[in-house]
Amino acid sequence: MRRLLLCAALVFAIAASPAEARVALWPPLEWPPTLQSADVVKWRHSRAIGVPSKGRLKRGVKLPDQGQDFFTWDFPRNRSPSRGWRRWGTDRLVYTLLTVLHQYRLDTPGVPRVGIADLSRPKGGRFGKRYGGLGHASHQNGLDVDILYPRRDRTELPPWRVREVDRKLSQDLVSRFAAANAQ
Repeated sequence: MRRLLLCAALVFAIAASPAEARVALWPPLEWPPTLQSADVVKWRHSRAIGVPSKGRLKRGVKLPDQGQDFFTWDFPRNRSPSRGWRRWGTDRLVYTLLTVLHQYRLDTPGVPRVGIADLSRPKGGRFGKRYGGLGHASHQNGLDVDILYPRRDRTELPPWRVREVDRKLSQDLVSRFAAANAQ
């Protein structure tokens, strides 16, 4: 249960919001997007069908197992990297994730890479207990991602206790995702 409390589950909703209140990240100025940290992403237009708790993913985009700004974590196996079938999202989710993480690391020199846990399965759908750990009620249509709070000791591990969380870096990261229209 502590693990769930220490994992920032940010749901990317593709909702309209006032332009002046949000950072314009989507659509990218060029297609496929070119990001330094996303060289190995096989970009394609994708679509979330249904809602995060009852949906599926069409033509998803696979997040690499690591990059210059992030590492992935597989909670059921308690190790990095996460298995590939746990790292699928919409093109918009993956692009937003990589863009925010890259800017965060550029603006915060010396900060460690950010941990990324589950996104969705390759075609979305149920992601319950049978897929390891406690499972997810959501994460079904490529619009959810679990982001680990940065640790005070700067190790690339999930924080297991609240006292291990770097609150300043965590707030900065959450604020950046909020500005990018993550909900």
